[in-house]
Amino acid sequence: MRSVFVGTYPLNWKQQANGVKTRAGNKCERCGYANSRENVLTVHHLDGDKGNCEDWNLAALCQRCHLRIQGRVNMFQEFMFEHSAWMIPHVEGRDRALAAGTWPIG
Repeated sequence: MRSVFVGTYPLNWKQQANGVKTRAGNKCERCGYANSRENVLTVHHLDGDKGNCEDWNLAALCQRCHLRIQGRVNMFQEFMFEHSAWMIPHVEGRDRALAAGTWPIG
């Protein structure tokens, strides 16, 4: 697991982040709350690399969920337990990237 975040946001990060939120229906993938003043929707890089903007690595999360999982999800380890429904596509994408040799980056 990375101890610090790495990489830099791409120049079109705002557009990419908006696309992730739109694909998630402008709701938190984890808890389902809609984007609002009280539940601001963010986009989290699950592997900690701000430059890795593959769909599988980006999760639309409200600020509360973002803070709950940041530093706790380790995409560099195998998971021992069954995943929550929201996390399944992210782990499947990670596994495809591992098999293809396209992740980890650098």
